[in-house]
Amino acid sequence: MRSRRLHLIAALLLIAVACAPAQDLAPSAVQAAAGVLALDDSWNPCARLATGDPVGVCVDFGGAVIVADGSPSRLIAYLGDGRCQEFEQPAGRPAFRPSDVSIRGFFVYAIDETDRMLLRWDSSGSYRDVLLNFEDLGTGRRISPYGLDVDASGRLAITDVENHRVIVLDTYLNADVSFGNYGSFDGQLDTPEGVSFTPRGDLLVADTGNGRLQIFSDAGAHRRTLPAPGVENPMRRPRRAVAAEDGTIYAADPVAGCVFVLAADGASIRALVADAAAAFRPADVALGPDGRLYIADAATKTVRAFKVM
Repeated sequence: MRSRRLHLIAALLLIAVACAPAQDLAPSAVQAAAGVLALDDSWNPCARLATGDPVGVCVDFGGAVIVADGSPSRLIAYLGDGRCQEFEQPAGRPAFRPSDVSIRGFFVYAIDETDRMLLRWDSSGSYRDVLLNFEDLGTGRRISPYGLDVDASGRLAITDVENHRVIVLDTYLNADVSFGNYGSFDGQLDTPEGVSFTPRGDLLVADTGNGRLQIFSDAGAHRRTLPAPGVENPMRRPRRAVAAEDGTIYAADPVAGCVFVLAADGASIRALVADAAAAFRPADVALGPDGRLYIADAATKTVRAFKVM
């Protein structure tokens, strides 16, 4: 009986530690301490267009925040000063459901998870076209696109969750690089839900099923796994991650209920919550040119801005 009671206490302590404020998660000098994000009250996302299920977020060079909303399925632009705009619905796509969104230059790209397509809008919100039907890509396996990012040159990185890999498309939408296979060793992936280009041109992958992040070169060579070896890993199912100019990484983990902040080399990790007393399920993160961290929060069904720089 005493043994069962001790096991129960230990289990409760593990649950409490997951994202508890001021709780150390590693006994060494490298620690994962929980803290509270500083909400930026000056950012007004516009109450006229409230999101129901924000699943993706990105920011353009002018500071406009583009959100992929899963319920109702649509894209929304928050333009600042309380202004907002709903994007035109894609013609002939009644089952359209965006799983991720990215912006580069004057175009906005979104994955249509239902029809397995890459769609494109212009930055004013007008629907342009089906940029790619993944059935036509010719990689030999049916692709299940989910996460998305576009680099400065126009290359696109897509996560294929069904085949546990990442596909990089060149500017002509040909499969330039494909890497990853199911597994838990370095370089292997399990249901990767997010990918982003880092400022130095590498690929930061949310290795969701393995509860970790991995960094690859743009040619698909494995560089490192995060957190670094020897650092206790409090992440559970990181869904999306983004790297800042200084190499700091922000990872949204809705299952852990935290945004994890990692050093560039993965040698330290700490957990941040939006409010120590409230539910928090960050589904995606994006860094704006103004130093804000924008978080799509599935718990409050909103996109929130926080001061991190």
